[in-house]
Amino acid sequence: MGKQDIALKSYFKNNDRFADLINTGIYNGIQVVKPDDLEELDTDSSLYIHTQGMKIPLARVRDVIRKSAGDCEYVIYGVENQSSIHYAMPLRVMMYDTLTYEAECRQFVNARRNRKDSEYLSKMRKKDRIHPVFTLVIYYGEAPWDGARSLKDMMVDMPKWMEKRFNDYPMKLLEIGTCRNTFQNQDIFNFIKIIQLLYSDKVEELQRYYANIKVGRDTAELVGTITENEEILNYVKEHKDEEEINMCEATKRWEQRWTRKITDGFINMMGVRKEGEENLAPEEAIERLKLKEKIEGEANGEQNKSMEIAEKMKEKGYSTKEIEELTGILLH
Repeated sequence: MGKQDIALKSYFKNNDRFADLINTGIYNGIQVVKPDDLEELDTDSSLYIHTQGMKIPLARVRDVIRKSAGDCEYVIYGVENQSSIHYAMPLRVMMYDTLTYEAECRQFVNARRNRKDSEYLSKMRKKDRIHPVFTLVIYYGEAPWDGARSLKDMMVDMPKWMEKRFNDYPMKLLEIGTCRNTFQNQDIFNFIKIIQLLYSDKVEELQRYYANIKVGRDTAELVGTITENEEILNYVKEHKDEEEINMCEATKRWEQRWTRKITDGFINMMGVRKEGEENLAPEEAIERLKLKEKIEGEANGEQNKSMEIAEKMKEKGYSTKEIEELTGILLH
């Protein structure tokens, strides 16, 4: 598991954040889940499937999973973190949910020893019930999500009459880089807003917005981890005794590195930096560029004058060979 996934799992172990994440990502802002009602569950959903006399292991571990009481006896909520686009993600989510349902059903096997014949096959009694499962996928990659968002998106083309009868399985996706959801939890709001501003290179806007607003230390650290921004991570480490971080100051170093990178790219493209001069100061490189442009400009001016003379010689009746010998310009 990557450090980004580990950081997100730790971040959303906080019940206030987890509740707001579910209420916004699944219920469109309706306050269904309350932080105090959340209870942590085992993230391991692995089990054995028995088929044709064989025991097949299915190893699946969820990133974060909770259960919550409310209008229903209780509901199970899972969160899956994705750093890159997974083109079979709806199927993967369906598998996670199915294994969770299967695990609940298997609890009835040990709890119910005396069953009627009609209950033997399912190992459930007629009145037994399982609990609803919801899974939210958090995609925090920089590239826009262009993968499937439902099981139907993964299918070959079907005629309309078949589509209506197809049992689809839509996936609940929260795309950090483009989401426009309104989060009530200030930590999540800051986390997503800063990520979006960094992904779109809107550093000045970020610094204006957060000029007088500090963010929680773990939020700043998560931003640095997700964006792999060493400047932000180093700033957080240097201010280890502070619970809140000034993101305006934390991003200044990144802005300087980003500006230097663009300048270096331009200098290298113009070919004024020689081999072994990787540390050549931009000021020196710019002076060389000005000199290069001046020399090239003078050379172009001389070339234009020679062409004018050649044109006049041609009008006077000089041969091509004579013009080339006298002006040094090749005309063929």
